[in-house]
Amino acid sequence: MTQTPARSNTYDVVVLGAGPVGENVADRTRAAGLSTAVVESELVGGECSYWACMPSKALLRPVLAQADARRLPGLSHAVQDPLDAAAVLARRDGFTSDWNDDGQVDWLESTGADLYRGRGRITGERTVTVTGPDGGEQVLTARHAVAVCTGSRALLPDLPGLADVSPWTSREATSSKTVPRRLVVVGGGVVATEMATAWQGLGSRVTVLVRGKGLLSRMEPFAGELVAEALTAAGADIRTGTSVTSVRRQDGTVVVGTDTGEHIEADEILFATGRAPRTDDIGLETIGLEPGSWLPVDDSLRVTGHDWLYGVGDVNHRALLTHQGKY
Repeated sequence: MTQTPARSNTYDVVVLGAGPVGENVADRTRAAGLSTAVVESELVGGECSYWACMPSKALLRPVLAQADARRLPGLSHAVQDPLDAAAVLARRDGFTSDWNDDGQVDWLESTGADLYRGRGRITGERTVTVTGPDGGEQVLTARHAVAVCTGSRALLPDLPGLADVSPWTSREATSSKTVPRRLVVVGGGVVATEMATAWQGLGSRVTVLVRGKGLLSRMEPFAGELVAEALTAAGADIRTGTSVTSVRRQDGTVVVGTDTGEHIEADEILFATGRAPRTDDIGLETIGLEPGSWLPVDDSLRVTGHDWLYGVGDVNHRALLTHQGKY
C-alpha cells in the first residue's frame, strides 16, 4: 500500500486513547480553552462502553433481577422459567450500540477536539505519529502535554498451546453472540465472578477455577463468601486451590488440566487472571521508557522524569476503574 506523505499538526494537548479517561481529559482541556487532538485505534468510548462496564452490567441485570424475584413470596412462582437468552443478548447489543461508536464520535467532536483514527506512537518529546487505516502518517506535536490514556488489556497466562484454544478474555465474555453450554472460568476476581454469574444465569454450566482460597480476595472476606454462596446456589461449581496446568481444544471441546489431576471439558474457557497496560506499542522506547510497562506517575499523574507526559487511568496502575480514572 502506498503511504501518503506525513503531515504535521500542532495542538496544546495530544491524548492517546479515546476511552472514558481519554474522553474526559479531552473534555477538560477543551473546556480550559486548550486545542486538543485525540488518537484512537479502535472504538471511541473504549473498553468500558463496548467490552466491560456497559455490556457486563447489561448481561447481569436480568440475571440478578430474576434471582431477586425468585426470593420474593408471591412472585417467585412466576419467574421460574429460564431467561430468554436471545432477548438478553439483544438488549446487551443495544447498550453497546452494536459496537458502533458514531454517537460517541459525535459527542467528542462536539467538545471541539479533533479525532484521529489510527495507531498513535510517541516518536519523540511532545511528538506523536499517527498511522491511519490507509497507512498514511500524520505527525502531531503537543505544545504542552501528551496524555497516555490507552488503558489495559487482559493478561493471559503462559500456557503451551493456549492461542490454539482461542480462549475468552473479558472482551469475548461480554460480547459473545451465543451461550456456551459449558464454560470454565479461570480466576476469582471481579471479571471472573461477574461473568460466571451472567453466563450461569443465561444457561451455561459454569465451573470456576480459583488458585487462591476464595473469591474476591482483595475485598473483605464476607464479600467473596456471599458471592460464592450465590453462585453455588445458582448451580455453578466453584473449585478453590486449583490451578490450570494445561489446556487444549479437541474436536471443538476445550480440555482443561489442573494441578489436582482432573481434566475438565468445556465449550469455552475464560481467563480472568489480571490486566496488563496497553503500552507495548506506543513508542515508549523512544523516550527511554520500557514498552509494555506501567507508567510511574506523581500525584498530578505526570510521568516520572518527563514533565510533558502524563499517564492517566489504568496505565498508571493506581486504580484500574473507569470512574477513578475519569476522576
